[in-house]
Amino acid sequence: MKSYSLALFLALALLPPAFGKTFKVPDEESFASITIPDAWKAKEIDKGVEAQSPDGEVWFAVEGTDAKGLDKTIEEAVDFLKEKGVTVDLTTQKQSSSKLNGMDTTELDWKGTDKDGAAEISLSVIAINSDHALLVTYWASPEGTKKHISDLGDIVNSIKAIK
Repeated sequence: MKSYSLALFLALALLPPAFGKTFKVPDEESFASITIPDAWKAKEIDKGVEAQSPDGEVWFAVEGTDAKGLDKTIEEAVDFLKEKGVTVDLTTQKQSSSKLNGMDTTELDWKGTDKDGAAEISLSVIAINSDHALLVTYWASPEGTKKHISDLGDIVNSIKAIK
């Protein structure tokens, strides 16, 4: 029995994770990919993909952009949040830089509110290469962030450059 269990475990460990659907960003002339769990409501949008947690507590979008057109994309993301009733408290801004799968990443985080109360908001720029970047727009309740932190970590870590 032990041999069978070990063999099964090893076979399962070698399988790729059945995590969800992989989206190429942007759909045409893709330069990045992201995988989103099947349980999440995900759909392709003009320049990428947007997704919402099954309970609606977390929403994010990943959009591909020219490195030169990044300012306009950020402006559009901020306008979208305003249209959805998200208010950002600019006094809470925190900025950080890091590497994600070898790519330079800059993140801006804020506290704020939406129609349901407290909200966590972030805009992250992931430099795919010298010509292309991803903008990740994130908005969630504090409880939603805590509840879905494992999925969110898997989603973020799934972001890869396509060569």
